[in-house]
Amino acid sequence: MNSRNTNFILVILLILLAGCSGIRVEKSINVSPEDWIMAGGSSLQQNISGYTLEPPLNLMWDYNIEGGVGPAGITSTDAVVFVNALQGEMFTFDVATGGKIGNIKFLGKDASTAPLVLGNDVIVSFAGDKKYSLVSYDLSEGNINWRKKYGDIQTSPILKNGYVYFGSLNGNLYKVDITTGLKSWKFDSKAPIHSTCAVGTEKVIFGNDAGTLYCLNTATGDKLWEFKTGGPVISTPMIKDGYVFIGGDDSNYCVIGLDSGTARWKQNMHSKMISGSALYQDSNAIFGCVDGSIYSLKIEDGTINWKYSTKGAIISTPVVSGNLVYCSSYDGFIYSLDADDGRLLWSYELENKVKTSPVIWKDYLFVAADEIVYCFTSKIVEKKK
Repeated sequence: MNSRNTNFILVILLILLAGCSGIRVEKSINVSPEDWIMAGGSSLQQNISGYTLEPPLNLMWDYNIEGGVGPAGITSTDAVVFVNALQGEMFTFDVATGGKIGNIKFLGKDASTAPLVLGNDVIVSFAGDKKYSLVSYDLSEGNINWRKKYGDIQTSPILKNGYVYFGSLNGNLYKVDITTGLKSWKFDSKAPIHSTCAVGTEKVIFGNDAGTLYCLNTATGDKLWEFKTGGPVISTPMIKDGYVFIGGDDSNYCVIGLDSGTARWKQNMHSKMISGSALYQDSNAIFGCVDGSIYSLKIEDGTINWKYSTKGAIISTPVVSGNLVYCSSYDGFIYSLDADDGRLLWSYELENKVKTSPVIWKDYLFVAADEIVYCFTSKIVEKKK
C-alpha cells in the first residue's frame, strides 16, 4: 500500500458510525469534473470516463456487502467509492485500502440505482419503503437533509442545473430541487419507468414499459414529442449532437432527432438491449446486448464497426476510457477491448455473474459481481503475506 495515499485518506476522512448505521466525513469531499458522480458519468449519459486506465489491471481489494448491486450501482469521487446494494443500503469505501467508511440502511428494500454525489451531500433513490423513496444525506454531519416519497424508484437520479430528474414505477417523470427535495413538476407517462433519463440543455429523454420514448421540456415538463417502439424501453438514452441514441426490447437500436422526434436510422441487433450506450471519439456508439454481444456502431448511419461476443448476457453499460472500452458480462468476466477494432486486450474472471457497469476513478476500476465489490488498479499491487 502506498503510504502517501494512505496519509491522504486519513487526513481527508474521519469515520464515525452513529447509531445502528451511518456515515460521517469530517473534511470536505471535493468533486472534480472527471469524477463519476452519477449514473452515466454525466447528464447526457455518454459513459465516457475522464480518466484513461490502461490494462492489464491488478486486483487491489474486494469487499462482500452481502447484497447484490444493480446495473448502475457505483459512483466515485475524491478517493471514496459509493455503492448501492439491492437490499436497501448504501456503502462507502476508502479507495486506497478497501476499508468500509460506513453505510446507511434506510433505503427501503431495493436500492438498485446509482448514488448521486454532490460533494458532502449524496442523493439516493430507492423502492420498497411506504414512506420514502428519495433521500438527501449530509456526509459531513451524518444527518438526513430531507426525505420524500415519489413512488417506488428504480431509476438513478440525474443532476442538471440544481435539479434531479428521475422516473418512478408510478409512471411519473419528476424534476426535484436538490436543496429542498420539493417537486418542480411531474409528467405522467401512463406506464412504469425503468429507464434512467438523459438530460440536455432544454430537453429530458426517457422511455417507459409501454414502449414509448418521451422528450420533455426541462423548464416546464411539457411533452415535446413521443416515439413508439415495439417493446418496453428499459435502457438509458444517450444524447449527442441533437440526436438520441437508444436500444430497446424490440431489438432495434435507434437514432432519433432531438428536435423532431423522428428516426434518422435504426439497426436490428437481433437481441434485446436493456442498458445504455458509451460514446467513442464523437462518432461511435458502443453498447451490449442480452445475447452477450458488444457492438460498436457508427452514429452517422448505423454501420457496424465491430462485434465482440461474450458467453453471458450483458445488462450493464460499457464505459469508454481513452481508446479503450470496459464492459462486464453475466459470464463472470470484466473485459477491456480496443475501442477502434474490438480486440480483446484484457479480461478477468470474477466469482459471480457480473451485471454492474464498471466505474473508473484515476488509476482504479470498480465493479461488482453480485454481492462482492471489486477494485482493480493499473498499479503494482503488493501481495499479502
